[in-house]
Order: sequence, then structure tokens, then C-alpha cells
Amino acid sequence: MNAIEFEKFREIYLGYAEICLRGSEIFKKAAVFEKTIKKFWKTSEILIENGKKYNLTSILEPEEIIRKHIIDSILPFCLIYDGFLKNITGSIADVGTGAGFPLLPLAAVYSELDSRMEFLGIDSTGKKIKHIREAAEFAGLYNVKAAQGRAEELGVSALRESQGLVTARAVAALPVILELCVPLVKKGGLFVALKSRLEEERDMADGVAEELGAKEELTVEYSLPGGDKRTVLVYRKAAETPDRYPRRYSEIVRKTK
Repeated sequence: MNAIEFEKFREIYLGYAEICLRGSEIFKKAAVFEKTIKKFWKTSEILIENGKKYNLTSILEPEEIIRKHIIDSILPFCLIYDGFLKNITGSIADVGTGAGFPLLPLAAVYSELDSRMEFLGIDSTGKKIKHIREAAEFAGLYNVKAAQGRAEELGVSALRESQGLVTARAVAALPVILELCVPLVKKGGLFVALKSRLEEERDMADGVAEELGAKEELTVEYSLPGGDKRTVLVYRKAAETPDRYPRRYSEIVRKTK
């Protein structure tokens, strides 16, 4: 898999950014800073290097990395930044971070928006956590840390109700990821779900969110360059999550079917 020179990467990325980044002008400006683009480029370089070695993702062509990983990671946050993210306090956690999306691109943008913001990538797979640490160091994302563990176990650890914002991208059905993620969010904080398809998931999600102490505040549908449909959902944590949550993963999946 071939790498790509920075100037070519920059040209392709800016082309996509000009077409589709909309919403917050503040966020968009930070996303097109030269320093931010270089961090995106380095993130792509090490993804190409580690992708097959660690079995991270099948998307390893540079232009597809830009479109389906980087743009797909930052566009939803650009859409909701002004209304929801400007006043976030505490750290931001990405559950089921995998190859580091949206974690790494979002951290790169925040390096220009708020250098004090810290990011935590959570994944149960050791080689993915190893990649996150290597990528953060290589790209100069010193605001990124990584923790290996299952979300339902970390939800009853010291991380419980500690995060200003928790996000998850295509990890599982919406009712399942609500129970995995909302317990990690502190009261007043946000859970942001990034979904490609919702289908019948919405039917159960509102009741599950309420039971966990959260309420949906916004849903935005949008498309990536090329037409891929996406939805971002924003939940506000209004009350502490009852101690009985999260349950074991097998129980969560069984009870939310």
C-alpha cells in the first residue's frame, strides 16, 4: 500500500473539505489549518503502515482514508459544534475506537480549538490500542491517551461518569451503544452517536436513553462525498445512570433485541 505525498494529500483533503464541511465556521477553520492537515496526513501514513499488520481496517487507499475516515470523523462534529461542543468540559472518550476514528482526527482539530482538551480511545483489542498510541505519537497528538478494556467493564470503573463527551462510531445497534457509553458520561455531558443506518433501532432507543439518565436533543442526517448516508445523534446526560447499568454485554444485546 503506497503512501501519499503531503501536498497531494492536502489538495485532496481541502477539495473534500470545501465541498462538505459545514456548520461551525470556527470548527471548519481549525480543520483546514496547515498544522491540522499535517496531523491528518501523519495519521493516514501510520494507518497505511499499521493497517494490515494489525488488521485495523480494509480502507487503506489514501483518498478513501480521507473521505471515509477523516471527513467522516470530523463532519458530524462540525455540524454540531456551535450548538453543543463549544462549552464541553472534561475529556472526550471514543468507545470502540478501532483504528482511531473519530478519535484521532477530532483530537487533531481540537489541538487548534482547545489545546487543554484531552482525548481517550477505548478498545478491547490490544493491537488497536497499540496502534492508537503509535499513531498519536507519530502525529504529535499529545492530547490522546488509550485504554484497553470493554466499555461495559470500564463503565463500572473509575471512568464511570467522568467524561464530558463520549462518542461511538458504528460500534453496535443504538440501544446497545447507549448502554455501553452513557454510563461513562458525567452529568450534564454529551453522548454523540455516529450511525450509518438507524432502521428500527430508534424504536427502542428513546426508552433506553431515558432509563440511563439521558435524553436525545438533536438528530442530523447528512451525506459524505460520494453519497454515503450518515446520521449523528446527540444525547444530554441529565441524571446519574442507575447502578445496575451497564449490564454484561451478552445481557445488553439479549434485552435490546
